Amino acid sequence: MNRTLLLSIVLHLFISHLGRTQSVPNRGQLVGQIIDAATQQPMPFATVAVWKKAGADSTLAGGAQTDDQGRFSVTNLPLEKLWAVASFVGYVSNGQTVTLTDNALTADLGTLSLRSDSRLLNEVKVTGEKSVVSLSTEKQVFNVAKNLTTVGGTAESLLRNVPSIIVDESGNATLRNLATTIYINGKPTQLTLAQIPANQIESVEVITNPSARYDASTSGGIVNLVLKKNRQPGYNGLVSVGIGNNNRYDATANIDWRKGRWNVTALYSLNATQNPLTGYVNRTNRDAVTGKATSFFDQNTSIQLNNTFQNGRLAVDYTASPKDVLTVAGTLAEGAFNNASDQQYTYRDAAGNRTSYGGRTVDPHNNFTNIGAEFDWKHSFSRKGQELSLTTSVNRNQISNAANWYTTSFLSEAGTTTGITQRGFPERDRIDGRTAGTQYLAQLDYVRPMGDSAKWEFGARSFTFARDQQYFFNQQNEATQAYQLLIPYSQNAAITETVNAVYAMYTKQFRNGIGIQAGLRLEQSSLSGLNRFDNSSFGYNYPSASGQNWFQAFFPTFSATKKLSESSELGLSLSRKVGRPGFRQISAGIQASDRQNITIGNPALRPEFVNTAELIYNRTFGAAQWLATAYYIYEDHTIKPFVQPSATDSSLLVTTFVNVKADIQYGLDQTLKVDWGRHLSLLGSLNLRHFIIQSTTMQNELWVYNAKINLTYRFPANITAQVTGTRDSRSVQLQGYRLPIMAADFALRKGLWQNRGSLVFSVNDIFNSRRFVTTYEQPTVFQQSMNRRDVRYFKLTLQVPLGSTEAGKRKERKLDRPDVDFSN
Repeated sequence: MNRTLLLSIVLHLFISHLGRTQSVPNRGQLVGQIIDAATQQPMPFATVAVWKKAGADSTLAGGAQTDDQGRFSVTNLPLEKLWAVASFVGYVSNGQTVTLTDNALTADLGTLSLRSDSRLLNEVKVTGEKSVVSLSTEKQVFNVAKNLTTVGGTAESLLRNVPSIIVDESGNATLRNLATTIYINGKPTQLTLAQIPANQIESVEVITNPSARYDASTSGGIVNLVLKKNRQPGYNGLVSVGIGNNNRYDATANIDWRKGRWNVTALYSLNATQNPLTGYVNRTNRDAVTGKATSFFDQNTSIQLNNTFQNGRLAVDYTASPKDVLTVAGTLAEGAFNNASDQQYTYRDAAGNRTSYGGRTVDPHNNFTNIGAEFDWKHSFSRKGQELSLTTSVNRNQISNAANWYTTSFLSEAGTTTGITQRGFPERDRIDGRTAGTQYLAQLDYVRPMGDSAKWEFGARSFTFARDQQYFFNQQNEATQAYQLLIPYSQNAAITETVNAVYAMYTKQFRNGIGIQAGLRLEQSSLSGLNRFDNSSFGYNYPSASGQNWFQAFFPTFSATKKLSESSELGLSLSRKVGRPGFRQISAGIQASDRQNITIGNPALRPEFVNTAELIYNRTFGAAQWLATAYYIYEDHTIKPFVQPSATDSSLLVTTFVNVKADIQYGLDQTLKVDWGRHLSLLGSLNLRHFIIQSTTMQNELWVYNAKINLTYRFPANITAQVTGTRDSRSVQLQGYRLPIMAADFALRKGLWQNRGSLVFSVNDIFNSRRFVTTYEQPTVFQQSMNRRDVRYFKLTLQVPLGSTEAGKRKERKLDRPDVDFSN
């Protein structure tokens, strides 16, 4: 489909909706802050309920909870006389009347103080429950506590259940076939998803088309993992222990303490597993003219995935004043991820007779260490909404590269089952080296309100990632028994990636229900690499020192929303992004290997540029909410894996990464949340898209989809059952395709200790069907391969609460309707 035509259609549809303004009445807004009368500290999770007169009675017109700074905003209110009531369990409510009119759409209630009432503490009854998902045109937020099937797992298993997100065969998260940017508490991380424990995550935020406020290298959207943080007074927490088959066990402790100006959160996790995995490669070599088979190669692989890691974090918040909050945090993660494998292979001729055979064992000895430190400062001005914040972090990561390879090869003898050892075998290889990297981040953001309905945002960001990549592939000389370094399969490089950025963004809310946001981000980015083997350099610079490619340094974003009714909203967002190559994609060392297939990075890669348009419709009807997104994505100079025969051995296939012409995709992404009464709830998603990939010499395209469903049923006696199912259709690649994937998970939870703790039984991959099968097809070769990330396992997890029951009650509560007096 022509890009200009599609964008014109999207804009026409949106503008036509903007014109329908007369049907939506003006709506009002209440803002303010709630503090503790005794300590003068902000009160997070306090509730503001707004009531209106309805005949002789009163009805609820709206409500909201306060944020970490005690601030609230209640929107979509009728223009009339209202009664606002601020409440918190254990405190005396504070209410006041306010009138909204066409000339005063926004009212600032100022600072509301609540004083404690000890008589109320014993009367609390927990009846509320946090929703599994919050959907909006800006982002989707998923509550991890409601995802029972991933209790005791990792962020990788958690994201498999998040709508629209796909976790590929390498354990990386993708959105609409684009790699997502993983943040932890809004900051970049060097940890993989498999190294982040799910028990430390409170919520997952998915932003599909980020604004200019965010880094431009978020072409596949942002997945922000929000870690658990103490928001309750006093001492509380949760301890979790889990055990399963395949030597799988985990333990997590979340310890929280809050008093006065101080808030301390300590997290620790231990996770270990031994996964017995399998894989295979089946190849048919063909005559380029006739297409007939000339030979065959078959390989079966047994893998013992040995993973052990521990992760700790200590965060301290200090409220220096009602307007200033300081945060200091430190993290430490370390462990070992080793895939010990045994490969058995066979070569056969065109008639199917075995011509040779052998095996390869890979014995890795790798470990990693990650140390991080953070310092944040947030200052709130007297003017509502005016803020200045500073975010900084430093992360140091080191991964060892150590393994021994042992390969045998035998020629078959006619009429016998024995073999003759080929010359040059057995082959012994030794891998040495390590990869060490340090990330530096500093970001300053400023928000300046312009009246009640508009604001400016400005910011500056500096990010540096310095890496020392050492991967030494040594092969033993048969004659001398000494190991010799093979430079073509090795890397010894110093690589520094730098991104400096500034941005400006303007937001305006009009009276007719229309809101707009326009932003521009300017980024100077570079990658500088030095190959120590030959002192050659590689990398890129945008814009260049000569002043060229300035256009590629600008990243504009635009979004607009239209309130169609009290329960529906339409949104449009446009953006330009960049996708920079990852360190594995530019690493020249061998990253994966079997007898006939190897993967090597490409230091000559350049960034890819992505243009995205989204038309979003969000509607709530009864107990259901529907979020639908029509999107169009054009990815220029896209980075893709490319397979070709080795220049020295045509039977050896080498996979590397190259910049191809383009990716083009358009489709419809839908998420539906439904609550049927108090017992049954559903969360489902379906993403259907047409995908086209192009190079200068070939093109491949296909309609594809991925679907997910999450069903939760609540039985009496605090028992909850949950089942999740996923299906990813056949997907297309430049030189082949991937077969469909289907899988399902199950969990059963029994609430304990007034439902603050639990006992969870879970089954991962019920049908043991989560397999990644890919094909490579060219005129002379057809190859199919299968690998796995995990296997079916059973697990039992016990979660024990810490601290008093009162802290838990304050977060989930019910507010009775107050006796509203509108006579004043």
